[in-house]
Amino acid sequence: SSDLGQGGYMFEFIKILTLRATYECQEEGRLPSYLGSTIRGILGHCIRDFCCDFPDKRCFQCEKKDNCLYVQCFSNTGGEAGAVNPYVLYVHGEGRERWKKGDLCVFDLTLLGSGTERAGIYLDALQAAEKRGWGAARLSFRLMQVIDSDSGNVIYAGGKCWFRNLSPKPLQTTGRNASYASLFFDTPLRIVSGDKLFDKLPFDTFIQFLIRRISLLTKAYTDFQLEWKEEELLNQARKIKTLDEYWREVPFIRYSMNQKDGKLKLSSRTGWILYEGDLSGFVPILEAGKYLRVGKGATIGFGHYDISYDK
Repeated sequence: SSDLGQGGYMFEFIKILTLRATYECQEEGRLPSYLGSTIRGILGHCIRDFCCDFPDKRCFQCEKKDNCLYVQCFSNTGGEAGAVNPYVLYVHGEGRERWKKGDLCVFDLTLLGSGTERAGIYLDALQAAEKRGWGAARLSFRLMQVIDSDSGNVIYAGGKCWFRNLSPKPLQTTGRNASYASLFFDTPLRIVSGDKLFDKLPFDTFIQFLIRRISLLTKAYTDFQLEWKEEELLNQARKIKTLDEYWREVPFIRYSMNQKDGKLKLSSRTGWILYEGDLSGFVPILEAGKYLRVGKGATIGFGHYDISYDK
């Protein structure tokens, strides 16, 4: 066994706060079946309205970008830590396209690291989102409530806010022994190398992408110096076998102001995989990944997975 050990890695230096928002649809209409991108766009417009003095400028060309709350909270344009943002989305019950009056839209907006210190801005955006039409159809939604999904405490309801309930927690992962891990990717997964979307997902590739994301988030949004034994980790990861896997491609197009035709094609897959081997040392990393996501597109809800172990 390696010295990764159970609980060899702990991620309590990353603070986390999940705002679960519930909206009620006010009219009939259609929305894209995959709503993460739509919701991210609405929240982004709202935050930009609050913070931006130069709406006609592209963020990366703006001289105020280093002190801009919109860039810091929502649209990190890169920098030395790479373009990671301090939040991820997860829309519950994906797949609905036809909406009727009274239908509920529930999603989790999880804030990470120093993003949790600006929770008030995200909460403002969740409230402002009901003043905007959603999707191309500009459907109207009303914000019913926002709760902390971890504690269940109410943060917003009936026009009233409980700001004291915006309380981040350290990201806690528990170690355990495991010889098998079954991972179910219920939102699109984009693991891309050299412009090519993955076909199969060997464990060492998965771990490599996961630790890279954890490293980028740590560097950008915490004061912690993370020291991985990366080579050793990947050597251990190469010993883990894939017993079975199933993937299907998800056609996904999102609107982007940066593309000529306004559309950005993002190829991705959803699926399931079963790994076998001495997984105990990897459990805390795999558990952290459930919250932090893996691959590209985490801010529109991609890269979310559930995981089960054999013991």
